[in-house]
Amino acid sequence: MLCVYTKENINVKGVHMATVDDIEGLTHLRGIGIPVATEDEVGLVIGQDVPEALMPLEVRHGEKGPYAVRTCLGWSLHGPLSRACEMNTPVYATNTFIEGDLCLERQLERFWKLETPDPFKEERAMSRNDVKALAEWEQGICIEEGHYQLPIPFKKRPPDLQNNRWLAERRLQSLGRRLSQSDGLLQKYTDGMADLLKKGYAEEVNELDSKKECEWYLPHHPVFHPQKPGKVRIVFDCASAWKGLSLNDVVNQGPDLTNKLIGVLLMFRTAPVALMADIEAMFHQVRVPAPDRDVLRFLWWPTGDLKEDPCVYRMCVHLFGGTWSPSCCSYALRRTAEDNKGEFSPEAVKAVTRNFYVDDCLISTKDEEDAIRLAQELKSLLEKGGFNLIKWTSNNRKVVKAIPVEDRSKQVKDLDLSKEALPVERALGIKWDVQEDRLEYKTLIKEKPLTRRGLLSIVSSIYDPLGYLSPFILRAKLLMQKLATKKLGWDDPISDVGLQLWQQWVKQLPEVENFKVPRCVVPAGYSAKTEHQLHHFADASEDAYGAVTYLVVRNSKG
Repeated sequence: MLCVYTKENINVKGVHMATVDDIEGLTHLRGIGIPVATEDEVGLVIGQDVPEALMPLEVRHGEKGPYAVRTCLGWSLHGPLSRACEMNTPVYATNTFIEGDLCLERQLERFWKLETPDPFKEERAMSRNDVKALAEWEQGICIEEGHYQLPIPFKKRPPDLQNNRWLAERRLQSLGRRLSQSDGLLQKYTDGMADLLKKGYAEEVNELDSKKECEWYLPHHPVFHPQKPGKVRIVFDCASAWKGLSLNDVVNQGPDLTNKLIGVLLMFRTAPVALMADIEAMFHQVRVPAPDRDVLRFLWWPTGDLKEDPCVYRMCVHLFGGTWSPSCCSYALRRTAEDNKGEFSPEAVKAVTRNFYVDDCLISTKDEEDAIRLAQELKSLLEKGGFNLIKWTSNNRKVVKAIPVEDRSKQVKDLDLSKEALPVERALGIKWDVQEDRLEYKTLIKEKPLTRRGLLSIVSSIYDPLGYLSPFILRAKLLMQKLATKKLGWDDPISDVGLQLWQQWVKQLPEVENFKVPRCVVPAGYSAKTEHQLHHFADASEDAYGAVTYLVVRNSKG
């Protein structure tokens, strides 16, 4: 067989298999040999990717009812049997596969991706659909209940979506089985749904009052964050397709309004006093107009009792998982700054447009007074748009004390700031030792097979947006290059010299955790009036090319 997948169990039992008794009264099927199943469990399902095994050699059919097909493996029956109808035991099975080559393509993209030449450049070419989405938002934006409200940017109205409730019901049944089999998960999920309703992020649908152009149901499922054990996030599947289309397929994505990651990180390193915060449930703070909400319907059991009939709800806010949501909510954030710029300092307005990466805010200032003022201004400015800045932390204890306890990060809330060390936080995925004010690396590399695919998986999983590890990672990239010239398959084992080089590199990988770099690029004690110079170096060889930039700081003593 070309491809084999494994599964813990197959949702088909012996009771679903046809027998001789099932075809006794069907004259057109007399004489065919129906094998007698000796096992109750199904061990193998042959798919359409093996056509030679399923190719019909003979077909027997009547005017109506089931028909039989003979293949090289024998006879098989197709269609409903009277016994099956009486039993009324439908079988639903959904299997999702991620093709290895697709994962491989994404890993290769990360592997060879070059940094943007201008990390601060905001001008981006917009497509015709981007312009259309932006125009719809500019025309349809309004304030409702203290929050911005923006329409879903459909490619056309009403969207070409057919009612998919049947699919949503099947997915809900599958979800119910999963929740009931996991200890405590059902209660956490039920509490999460209740929280969505309590905060006004979702509402129950009153069919009598609902005036819908299009009715679409979103399947949903739990997602767990490796850094937040025990916390369950409810994610709505906007990519779920029905009759060839999903919600994401009929919506314009909108322009890319997200700041460059490297640009936000570099600005975070320019001054001695650092501040970090994020927007609470950012996407849920931007509301959806009532006419658009019926494409955001979902099913759920209101009390968490899986034996009850599910009720129909719909989201009132934009969703994590909707392709348009990042652009839409970033637009609302920028409009908050633009619409209220007359009430706040230029520094606060500029921080909203330049110092956010989606919902994460990273700022550095010259002193604690500026940091406290800016934190207070940003908090008030974003409240104008319905956004709440929380999880504040800083490397300066006076700044932390100036922030209300309920708005501080979880690691800082219970600290005795007079004597306890400040914690280690994550700044856009990078470890930030707040007490020592330095950036660090952590390698959580799972063991992989000694193949090109395993090597690629490990190398592409190393997170290094600032590029400090590039010289070390280059050795692995050069090895990948050499292995490619040997025409090894992605899953062929690496041997000889290549294996030795790979094992040496992996052995040294944990030493990356010993590499630490100051967060602030300006040494302590140097004033803002100090002379700064950037010194650039670049070189190339037959194997690779590279560039590095040094910041040279001179004080009055030279």
